[in-house]
Amino acid sequence: MDKEEHIAVDPTFYSMVHGVEPDDFQSETTSLASTIAKGRLENGRSHILFIVLDYHQPNPLFRAPIGDSPKHILDIGTGKGSWAIDVADHFPSATVRGVDIFPPPVTWMPPNCLFEVDDVLREWTWRDPFDYIHIRMMYGAFDSEGWSQVYKQAYDALEPGGWIEQVEMDIRVHSDDGTLKKDSVLAGWGDLFIRCSERAGRSLRTQETMRGQMEKVGFVDAHEELYKIPLGPWAKDKQLKEAGQLQYAHWNTALEGWAMWLLTKFGEPEPWTKEEVQVYLARVRAELKDPHVHRYGYCRRVWARKPTEELRRQEIKCEPSP
Repeated sequence: MDKEEHIAVDPTFYSMVHGVEPDDFQSETTSLASTIAKGRLENGRSHILFIVLDYHQPNPLFRAPIGDSPKHILDIGTGKGSWAIDVADHFPSATVRGVDIFPPPVTWMPPNCLFEVDDVLREWTWRDPFDYIHIRMMYGAFDSEGWSQVYKQAYDALEPGGWIEQVEMDIRVHSDDGTLKKDSVLAGWGDLFIRCSERAGRSLRTQETMRGQMEKVGFVDAHEELYKIPLGPWAKDKQLKEAGQLQYAHWNTALEGWAMWLLTKFGEPEPWTKEEVQVYLARVRAELKDPHVHRYGYCRRVWARKPTEELRRQEIKCEPSP
């Protein structure tokens, strides 16, 4: 969807929720829960959301053209491991490694899927070079220097011609039709958290900076896709409606985790008390319940390639002499 294209509103949605005060849009729209999405939300890292949005793509799990037979794939910030498991199923001859600072709560995985507990800011010790490295929903994980280090190590760890891909959210909330009032809590949500994150030294603007940082360490042939993701199932389009439902459920389960540490440590004008955060989140939840506000957020996907040896040699030849 183009950044300027407005999301069409489902006119029947109002009659569906008229006269009720739902604690969860999801409870009032259970007919929307498809088998692909039901029960598969991840805490902060739902790849199912992007499967819904990229349903028209040959493989919505990724956009980089990695071919039909990659050998080694790395998933940084694997979370609950769902993406790594799905990709391992899709490429049974590949070895897929999911890495995070905590082990994923999985009870089963394909034999070609491995999960490791590690810190990607440390020196990478994997022996085999990767054909593809995937990063998802890691905004705020590192400071700028840390991100540069991750991209440099990813570059060094890829085969020539290998791909990196990253998906990140813009935490600001928007509307195209004026239904999100400028003085609402949600209208100021994103800017508040961005300011707090920058005081903490870990900016939440990752989606704005990731492409430039990839290119700075040497990645080429960069592409990007910008999505509008509804917050609530108010969209007319079936896939956007389902994405909005998933996003609404995700917000409701993750709000306190997002807010409590950041606001009690780096809130403005001074750190907030836990009670102040709880009052603030109650206001956020109350606004989220309003079905007449057509909110959405942006999400950006970037994929870029490590040059082949031949291309790299050409670039070196073209570099001016000192």
